This record gives sequence, structure tokens and C-alpha cells, in this order.
Amino acid sequence: MITTLQGLVVALLALLPGASYTFAFERVAGSYGITFSDRLVRFLVSSALLHAALSGPEFLLYRNFVVGKRLVEGTVSWWVLELLALAYVIVPTVAGTVLGWGHKHHKRWAVLIVGESPEPRAWDYFWRHAEQALVRIRLKSGTWLAGYYGTTADGRRSYASGHPEEGDLYLALGLQVDPVSGELALADGVPVPVAGERGLLVRWPEIEYIDIQEY
Repeated sequence: MITTLQGLVVALLALLPGASYTFAFERVAGSYGITFSDRLVRFLVSSALLHAALSGPEFLLYRNFVVGKRLVEGTVSWWVLELLALAYVIVPTVAGTVLGWGHKHHKRWAVLIVGESPEPRAWDYFWRHAEQALVRIRLKSGTWLAGYYGTTADGRRSYASGHPEEGDLYLALGLQVDPVSGELALADGVPVPVAGERGLLVRWPEIEYIDIQEY
């Protein structure tokens, strides 16, 4: 139990690198923290690893600025402290961003560090790693829909909701499809957009079957 202001400051400083890393990683690779306690464990583990990796530089800083009393005597330039404070936040943030990018793009070095598939569901795993796909959906009513998962020419981006939310899916471009057979309408071998090139939003409770072809 933290009972002093100094103890609270030390605890926050100890957790800050892990928090910066975790937020940066989840911003790129996806967030799957179900509860605050789950995310707190990630903070603690990543903070411990970062402090262990940077223990040498931390010791040198402690010896020069605290034991050497440079902070107390005021002999440290303000810009030195500013650079150290920025590095304390930026280094973990960059590490989280790089690892998140590496995981999202299936880089072997990132997989070795963060694991093969931290996503809790196959739905999250596929859509987090998919770049472009043609998607055909059969609703529980028996009607077929189709759309393009990716980014359209005018900048609209498709999106799939993640855990713990239901698997709702937004396709940036709807495609013409036979509502009974599910066959895509093609023109010179290319799928035909719906009139007006509108997007398509489908809620998970309405979906019976999905056919996905990476495009």
C-alpha cells in the first residue's frame, strides 16, 4: 500500500515505461485488454523488462545526478533534464510502435518477442492482419451480400470491431452480388461496385456464413 507522495511518484515512474510501451503497441497492433487488471499486468511486465534492459544507463544517471548531488546543487543544464525526460517516454513508445508494426506485418523477430497470436479470437486475428479481401456474407435471412475490405480510392477504410465487442464488420465498398446464389457480378473479371459505390455495415448477430478471398 502506497502511503506517501514520494512512494506514489516512484511507483508512477516505475510503471511509466511499461505504460508508454503498451499503449504504443496496442495503438498499432490492436488492444485486447479486457480489464484494468489485465492491462496492469502488461504494464508491470514490460516495465520490468525495460528497466532491466536499461539498468546500466539508469545506474550511471543515478550515480552522476543523485549520488553526485548534481541535481541538489543545480549544476545540471535544463536541456539535459529535458532530453532525459523525453527519452524516458519516447524510447518505450518507439519500442512499442516498432514491435506492434512488426507483429501486424508478420515479422519473425516481432513474433519471437510478443508471441504468435495474442489475439483472443480467430475473427480478431484475421482482420488485424488482413490488408485487402473480397468478402461474401450470407445473412441468417438467406440473403447474400458482398463487399471489399481495404481502402477505397477516395480514402474510405474498412473496419472490423475487436474483442471484447461483437464482430461487426464495415466494408468500405459494397459489391454487386446475386442475393440468392452469392455469385459476384463481374465486368472484365473485376467485381462491380454497387450503385453510388456505397459502403456496407453488417452486424455480427445477422451473419450466418462468411466467404473471404484475399485480394
